[in-house]
Amino acid sequence: MSSGILELFLPPLIKIFASTQMHTNYLLFFDFTFDADFAVFLPNAYIAEQKGNVWYFFKKANKEILQSLPQIELNVEQKELLEQVNTLQKPILIKKFAKKSSSIEVLYKNTQQKQAILTYIEEKTAQMLQMISENDFFLTINLNTKDEITKQKIQITQKILQPLLEFEKTTIGITYRLSLLEDNKSLIPNEHQIKLLNNEKSWLVIDKKLVKVAHIKALNVKPFLSKAEVFIPEKLISEYFDKFLKEILKKVEIKAKGFEIIHKNHMIATKLHLMHDFFANHYKIYLEFDYDGYTFSSNQSKKSHSVLEMKADEGLQITNYKRNFQAEAEKKQIVIGLGFSENEGTFFLKEDNPFASYFHMLEKEKELLEASFSLENIEIDGKKAPKILPQLILSETKAENDWFDLNMQVKQGDFTFHFKDLIKNIKENNPIYTLSDGSLFIIPQEWFSRYGTLVKFTKISEGKLQLPKNNYALLEELPELKAQTLVSNVEYLPSPNLKATLRPYQQEGVKWLLEHHYNGLGACLADDMGLGKTLQTIALLVDIHDKLPEVEAISAPDLFSSGQKQKEPLRVLVILPSSLVFNWYDETKRFAPHFKCTQYVGSDRKAKANRLQNYDMIFTSYPIVTRDAKIFQKQEFRYIILDESQRIKNKNSQTFKAIHEIKAQHKISLSGTPIENSLSDLWSQMQFINPNILGSFSHFSKYFKYNIEKKGDAVVLEELKTIISPFLLRRTKEQVLDDLPEMMEQIIYCQLSEAQEKWYEREKSKARNELLQVDGQISQFSALNVLMKLRQISNHPKLIDKQSEIPSGKYEEVINYMELVMHSNQKALVFSSFVTHLEIFQQWCQQEGIRYVTLTGNVPTAQRKAEVEAFQNDKSVKFFFISLKAGEVGLNLTQASHVLLLDPWWNPFSEKQAIARAHRLGQKNKVNVVRFVSKNTIEEKIIRLQQTKKELSQNIVEETAFVSEVIEHIEDILG
Repeated sequence: MSSGILELFLPPLIKIFASTQMHTNYLLFFDFTFDADFAVFLPNAYIAEQKGNVWYFFKKANKEILQSLPQIELNVEQKELLEQVNTLQKPILIKKFAKKSSSIEVLYKNTQQKQAILTYIEEKTAQMLQMISENDFFLTINLNTKDEITKQKIQITQKILQPLLEFEKTTIGITYRLSLLEDNKSLIPNEHQIKLLNNEKSWLVIDKKLVKVAHIKALNVKPFLSKAEVFIPEKLISEYFDKFLKEILKKVEIKAKGFEIIHKNHMIATKLHLMHDFFANHYKIYLEFDYDGYTFSSNQSKKSHSVLEMKADEGLQITNYKRNFQAEAEKKQIVIGLGFSENEGTFFLKEDNPFASYFHMLEKEKELLEASFSLENIEIDGKKAPKILPQLILSETKAENDWFDLNMQVKQGDFTFHFKDLIKNIKENNPIYTLSDGSLFIIPQEWFSRYGTLVKFTKISEGKLQLPKNNYALLEELPELKAQTLVSNVEYLPSPNLKATLRPYQQEGVKWLLEHHYNGLGACLADDMGLGKTLQTIALLVDIHDKLPEVEAISAPDLFSSGQKQKEPLRVLVILPSSLVFNWYDETKRFAPHFKCTQYVGSDRKAKANRLQNYDMIFTSYPIVTRDAKIFQKQEFRYIILDESQRIKNKNSQTFKAIHEIKAQHKISLSGTPIENSLSDLWSQMQFINPNILGSFSHFSKYFKYNIEKKGDAVVLEELKTIISPFLLRRTKEQVLDDLPEMMEQIIYCQLSEAQEKWYEREKSKARNELLQVDGQISQFSALNVLMKLRQISNHPKLIDKQSEIPSGKYEEVINYMELVMHSNQKALVFSSFVTHLEIFQQWCQQEGIRYVTLTGNVPTAQRKAEVEAFQNDKSVKFFFISLKAGEVGLNLTQASHVLLLDPWWNPFSEKQAIARAHRLGQKNKVNVVRFVSKNTIEEKIIRLQQTKKELSQNIVEETAFVSEVIEHIEDILG
């Protein structure tokens, strides 16, 4: 056999070719051989070996053989077939059905047991043949292991042959013949070589081709394998009809000769039925037209049908049913008029919901019945489905401790059950729910969209469907379930004990915080930098303190005199960045001088540990809380307040864990940047103020984070906003301040010096080679380190080599601008992410005799206050040099009218924080923001990346950029 012919015989899915001529080729194939003991065909799997251009039997395909032949790679279907083969081996079958050691003869003596065994084998072999047919696998019948395999190959087809029975009446009986129809061709069984591989499911091999016969069992073909016709004597017609023909004739097309024919073409009824379109994954409607004894389907093309019936008095009778297409068309038009579309006799709605047509049919039931349609029993997946629309019966939602009990009943006709029974299905997006009586309930699509988010956060406890009170926002979106037990519209008038005047938006902020206080819910005040988050929080605490009862003074001479009445201590723990402890303490003493405050800092702090419960306000830092976690965890506070709460964004950090274990009745987080790097930051802060409001981090990451950040899913984004919005108050300066000074932003592009440009290009090439040729994922650490070097060269070569004499183009531009600031007798903040970059310009100031102040990580905490006051109060101090990390939060530097950003940062939020040091409440001057960007460098790419990464956070709270995006765009950045 030539190699070309061989190619036709071996399907690509199972051909295994060796990479060189020295390797042997092997082939997996399946065989069905008739087993005389079981009296059926049983399957086997074998390996064929190629010798030259010919394939021969090699070995049986068992696990050990397959493992020894790595050339054979099995797909899923082949593996499944091998498992089926194993279950149908003779020893396995005997072991399965014999209670004790027994033979096949003994097993077959029991007629019922024999039938059970044959049915089991038939079901399995039918499944296998279907899979072989669908995948065009290599198949043989009654394998001869000595002969070439390709000569024995059975051609796989997808053909389904239609049976036709021809009856001829004579004076002494009836003769009938069987034909198998393929398109317009008629096949007479006894004229062909036929093997019945599967009796019940009608799998046949005809002339070495695998086919299937519709409607009848293969056993019905058996009488015609050796003869063209079967004769039934007159006296046996009735018995033969009942035993062999009655069921077949309901499905099979017939022709008749010698019979009187009764003609029927009047349609007496139209029924609606449901069918599943597997390929469209849609349940569609089709019509059944009843012609008084036989029904034609609307999706059927046949025009007529003849039926042979046995009448008690008249014997055999032929009835010919002929369709009335005009009457059928009128019925179809009624269905189309009710909103259905039609395609090839099926009716459906053009919607993604698989059950849209089913529900639309139920909604239009009245109109259909009035038009003389009948709605027969509806079945879905072989089970009964309801014929009427479901109802949702809702009762008042009740608050119980930290939970809402949701009382939702589902009514389907006379059947009523609790909505909680559907929770699992809704979470899994599975609309089919099985009722206790075995029938099906189909969940309406609108229930998924309306209650889908709600059920993700419910739990079933003691037979009740409960929602955590933290998630009350989900009920706000569902008026029919909204609880009326929450406090709202709190009245607030600033206390005379508050030594400050609140702006209207600040009063609204305090009211918002008070609502959360009275409802026992946490809150995140995320106002823009400079809008007075600290003042609003102090105002809240003053209001709460005013309403506390008076108690006997505790004996503590260092605090207050004993024996007097005093307010019950507030017991508020405020956790801050180290640099802000003094700011908060000073502002609290200024706005609420009656508060008893302490700073829990310094080496002698633990001496205060036993008296913390006596204070109104305790100020401490994130590092100290982490170090003294056990001390704080033994206390119980009325409030924990986190300022710059993005500091707990890392859920795995010791800081997050330590704070999470501190007990408090109420919690507030304050942050102008609740999302700094990714949505994970938001989860950590929400977990602090309202535990589990967003579920576990695993759930949050898989559902919210992945779908929003990676897939841009707007629906999931809206779900997240719905959940968090009641707990997150965000106002920008532009929204609430009419008197905010003008701000002008510009970019000054700086040309690299010639030597600087050559060095930059060399380092960029090295970076591309180092990062873009890495096998596997690039680590954030590696990428940012390599990119940082390019950023440093873009700024000034001295950032890499202090002894470098290579000039910097940016240096000249910055100095020119600083000179303008000096000549105009104004002040400027100068920011950089590199301390060494700031030092270069500090040296210039020293040479020119210009006074400046500095705030970097190297400046002691105690000195920072002095630096700030010098800049604010001393007119001779012109510049404030600030590093990114040291100056990102809490500074009020309204004397500056210029903000110079020496190098762009990955996260635009950091830049916005820097600008907010000057552009804030209390600023009287126009603020000029200048970004210095080196042309044709990574800095230009950073600016572009910032612009493209703002959308996510704007949709939730504020703009941000993500480090992961740097990795994702690394090739473009280095382009």
